Amino acid sequence: MAKLIFGKVGLFYNLRSATRKIHVISREIIKPSPPTPTHINCYNLSGMDELMPSIYMPIVLFYPSCSANLKKAAEKSRQLKSSLSQTLNLYYPFAGRLSRGAYINCNDEGVEFHEAKHECKLPEIISKLENEYVSILFPPGLAWAPVSHGSSLVVIRLNYFQCGGMAMTMCMSHKLADACTLGNFLIHWAAVTRGLGEQVSPHFISFPRNESLTFSEFPTLEKNWVTKKFVFHNSVIANLKDMVTKSGVQDPSRVSVVTAVLYKCAIAATKQNSSGLFQPSSLTHLVNVRPKMIPPLPETSVGNLYWNVTLETRKESESKLNLLVNQINEGVMQIKALKNLDANIYWKAYEDIQSKKYKVYLSSSLCGFPFYKVDFGWGKPIRVSTGATSLNNMFILMDTPSGDGIEALVSLTEQDMAAFKVYEELQALSYLQ
Repeated sequence: MAKLIFGKVGLFYNLRSATRKIHVISREIIKPSPPTPTHINCYNLSGMDELMPSIYMPIVLFYPSCSANLKKAAEKSRQLKSSLSQTLNLYYPFAGRLSRGAYINCNDEGVEFHEAKHECKLPEIISKLENEYVSILFPPGLAWAPVSHGSSLVVIRLNYFQCGGMAMTMCMSHKLADACTLGNFLIHWAAVTRGLGEQVSPHFISFPRNESLTFSEFPTLEKNWVTKKFVFHNSVIANLKDMVTKSGVQDPSRVSVVTAVLYKCAIAATKQNSSGLFQPSSLTHLVNVRPKMIPPLPETSVGNLYWNVTLETRKESESKLNLLVNQINEGVMQIKALKNLDANIYWKAYEDIQSKKYKVYLSSSLCGFPFYKVDFGWGKPIRVSTGATSLNNMFILMDTPSGDGIEALVSLTEQDMAAFKVYEELQALSYLQ
């Protein structure tokens, strides 16, 4: 495990049985330029935003050999800060502060921008993408951590390595946005850095203050799980799609078949750890609703704009792969009829599932999001990762760097993970990275 130790000149951590040092170079506050007009100094959160726990949602992008020359690195840093300031002029709520009410005070207090230098090479980190190693690239204790009142809603850090490689980390308040918004923000910022001129502006939806909400936000939990990455090659996914299609499933997606496999195998691992007794389970699969609502929302719409597909698996005969994929597909089709996102309805559905004492799994897909297109002028990232997950019994799906498959970050208890990773069906379809 990579344990951080505070020293007089920086931070230390253990990597491959050797002590490495992190030199913290700087911490600045970047503000919008020009300043935000006073008539838009209040941004109301939606009901779905209010549901979100007040935690930082992390992402890390790895870039090879950007520059081993500190002078050139400093110039890149200046360019990034300048373009970030311009980007915040359009994404002005991101530079504000969360009020104790259901809104963001767009007061231009800015976002945190950190820089650090590591006494190791990028491959040493990138080959150990376990959550304890990725965590050293963020300011200490920030990834998936609570956002304290008055804190920056966005925190960025540039990490420089001896080989000239760089890792950019970003933490964004989940109250403010979902992963789609985070990706769009990075794409916009990168384009401004490259001097591409006019970009597609973020689309802010006007939400009235809602005094009739009957829920509290989702709880944050103490970590009691381990995270592993499993990779499904496109050829395997294509075979799975063919197999369930022959069983009567119409037009299954890549994401639906991989999600169903993970859920099916997790159920089987739990049964193995329960002396062969089947445990009723539920899967909550998050779906980006921007392209699916009536009418569709612009892809650059800001906020937590998703809805759930919920599967209830009460008995073992309901855990067949084709049945699970079909349920996911049917749920996605129902979402296409949505005209608005009612957070009260969403919360009641959540409480209903919780009341049934199922073992609940959560799945979120970042496939198709533009993280591997984030080019600040020194090329596209060679790896992208969230580093971990925020919950137990959770699956996070992403495209592989080359686009030849899907990576799945899976978080389970240590006991369930031990059975899950050696489950015969899973081993035949994926490989542990």
